[in-house]
Amino acid sequence: MIRNVTFENFRGFQQLELENLSQITLLTGRNNAGKSSILEGIFLLMDHNDGNAFGYINGFRGLVSYLTPSSMWEPSFYKLNTRTPMQIQMDVDGKLHSLQYQRDDSYIPAEKSGATPNSFIQFAASGKATYTLRYNFKIGEEYTEDGALSINESGSFRNLTTTLPNNQIRFLPLTQFINLTVNQDLLLANMIAQMELSGIKERIVESLRIMEPGLSDVLTLSLNGHMQVYVKIRDRVLPIKLAGEGTNRLLMYLLSILTQPNVILLIDEIDSGIHYSVMKKMWKLLASAAKETGCQIIASTHSYECIDYSVDGISEAEMLDRFCLYRLDRKEDQVKAVHYPGELVKEAVAASMEVR
Repeated sequence: MIRNVTFENFRGFQQLELENLSQITLLTGRNNAGKSSILEGIFLLMDHNDGNAFGYINGFRGLVSYLTPSSMWEPSFYKLNTRTPMQIQMDVDGKLHSLQYQRDDSYIPAEKSGATPNSFIQFAASGKATYTLRYNFKIGEEYTEDGALSINESGSFRNLTTTLPNNQIRFLPLTQFINLTVNQDLLLANMIAQMELSGIKERIVESLRIMEPGLSDVLTLSLNGHMQVYVKIRDRVLPIKLAGEGTNRLLMYLLSILTQPNVILLIDEIDSGIHYSVMKKMWKLLASAAKETGCQIIASTHSYECIDYSVDGISEAEMLDRFCLYRLDRKEDQVKAVHYPGELVKEAVAASMEVR
């Protein structure tokens, strides 16, 4: 469970700290206040050992990451400045996790370049086409990684050393990012297979009926060697993409929580495609599932209706004491975060106060 998170020189944040995150945390604020950046920063720390982690968070924005530092790394740095260290710190289950990146022009690996190390370094330095991104990751005083990311014409590469024997890597809590841009069809098909094995299919189907009352089944079919997800609605079998965005989103949310205990689920624009008439039921379903599995949900929204119904649904699931809201406000280049515990959110909504 993530309790606190601090960003320095990440995306649009020169400095931002969020304290006392809850099991269900909702992020609100105007456009460009930084809601998506918070989710991306959390994902970057949790997934930093994947050599393409920067490519993933760029992909969440629909950005293409070419094999250049300017497109791969620099969009994640405050004002695109990789010479000023970027740092993300999080309290995860009571332990401080710290990740830092900084540009390093003195060391450029020659992996797969076809040149000797010295000649490659000279070529890269004279052309100023690339550089290395050094990183350091720590969990308290018990574990450290020192690594470097590099790019050449053949791809991106990672080198690292750790304090564990044989450079073993410490695994971090499973974290999943859901937004409108990322295509997660394969992941969805795999989770449906897990749904079948875990015996929760009827529960999932019943839950989806809040979106589509005629829905009676969810299944995967292999066509031309490709697994695709289908739903059965009033005796017609349709690709799930034709069942509406709300049904797709709710299915992904529920499967992510119920098939992956203790997952940290990051959801950008959680209300997208969800009609206001089912939001209360959706929140009750998600809160009840999170309570059961130990999942943490950190989500963003622009919608006052989403906030309003989140209070009702989470209250019915008896999870209001594990819920909070953060409102982000940007003034010039600074972002301020205001924290509302669940009970205060409930009072604010009852009084029709603006908390977005």
